[in-house]
Amino acid sequence: MLRLNLMPWRERQRQAANQRLRLMLVGAAVLALCAVLLMDQLARQRVRQHAMASHAQRVAIQALQAQLSEHERITQAYADVRTQVAALAGLRTQQGLPSAVFADLERAMPEGVRLRHVEMDGSQLRMAGIAASSAVVAQLMRELERSGVLRDLELKHIRQQPGGDEFLLLARVSAVWS
Repeated sequence: MLRLNLMPWRERQRQAANQRLRLMLVGAAVLALCAVLLMDQLARQRVRQHAMASHAQRVAIQALQAQLSEHERITQAYADVRTQVAALAGLRTQQGLPSAVFADLERAMPEGVRLRHVEMDGSQLRMAGIAASSAVVAQLMRELERSGVLRDLELKHIRQQPGGDEFLLLARVSAVWS
């Protein structure tokens, strides 16, 4: 009978299996290293993209804040202009008021009345003068009440003086006159 020694063949097969195992381990390690490097590269790329997007958003926010501050400045300037326009309109409406008051005073002034002092403080008119008699003062008050500018006439006092009757009249200047 023939006896065969299979030990060397088995030994070679074992060595070949070990060799394949080593190659597979090295291949798996290389493949795992490649996968880790790829994942690292993807994560770094994602972080860069996120940083760029965040920077772009910060730049956009700064631009919007600059526009907002410009808008607030323009809004404030607009409010200031509107205030000035309102003040000018108020002045324009009262522009002819003193001349209208003096025109009404001239028309209402009866014979025998001399005004010494006429003072206008806001809408309050104060007139002081001398009249020939108290009847002339009453006539002056009636004429002034008919005017379209003066309202709420009030005779503060009337005093008899040697040159005539001294009087003090107060009136409110109407806001609406024609």
